[in-house]
Amino acid sequence: MKCIAFIAAALLAFAANTVHAACGTIRYAYPDQHRPPYWLGNGPTVPNPPGANVDWIREFAASGGCAIELVRLPVMRLRSSLISGAVDFVPVDITAVGQPGIVIPRDAQGKPDTKRATTLVVAAFVRAKDGYPRDLDPLEMVRGKRVGVMFGSSYAVRLEKAGAVIDQGAPTVPSNFEKLQLGRIDAFVVPMLTATDLDKYVADRYKGQLVRLEKPVLKSFNWIATNTAYYEAHRHDVDTLWNWMGTEGNKRFNLLLRKYTEN
Repeated sequence: MKCIAFIAAALLAFAANTVHAACGTIRYAYPDQHRPPYWLGNGPTVPNPPGANVDWIREFAASGGCAIELVRLPVMRLRSSLISGAVDFVPVDITAVGQPGIVIPRDAQGKPDTKRATTLVVAAFVRAKDGYPRDLDPLEMVRGKRVGVMFGSSYAVRLEKAGAVIDQGAPTVPSNFEKLQLGRIDAFVVPMLTATDLDKYVADRYKGQLVRLEKPVLKSFNWIATNTAYYEAHRHDVDTLWNWMGTEGNKRFNLLLRKYTEN
């Protein structure tokens, strides 16, 4: 019996090692811009603490028994690096759906699977002294106004159609808030996972000078995308990671966000 138990344990250990070896190390790329609370610091270095998104993506990798290599890149290089195979995963929004070479989770009908995604809320911040009603539709407010957005933001097109003059001159979230405070832009529009993610940061730093409009510019979803070649070679591993997002993943993200937004 002891021999049988030993063999069984050895087989289980071998199976676990085989799964890990099959997954190996995944290369995850994310922006090299300081965007609290999601990722912190500018440039290629991953700081400590790294931000809620980075803590979460490490758990994402661990859920499938994978190691992870973090790569920080300029926003405009993320998708091209994914498609070329230079990295294995990047975060994408709805504009990536149907883009050749990019694969996201799909539901049984072949549509983008929102259950295996994170939420995306694009919100507008304005100066309190400008007197905008908090319940004002931001797409009405931006008409003829100079609006700051993060460089490479896909939602800039929607703002332009609403009549906004787009300003992508500030590279980080804090620098856009500074421009707004100084009057160099009339509003700052930024994506978040939940609408309140930046409220504490703004309240602590700007002491009521800047406020968020309650109605979002838009609501959508973010996915962790891979490329066609990687998905074909590691389909089981990728599906395991994506399935974790649809079960424990979002719960864990919300808990990690609290660590950065409530402290």
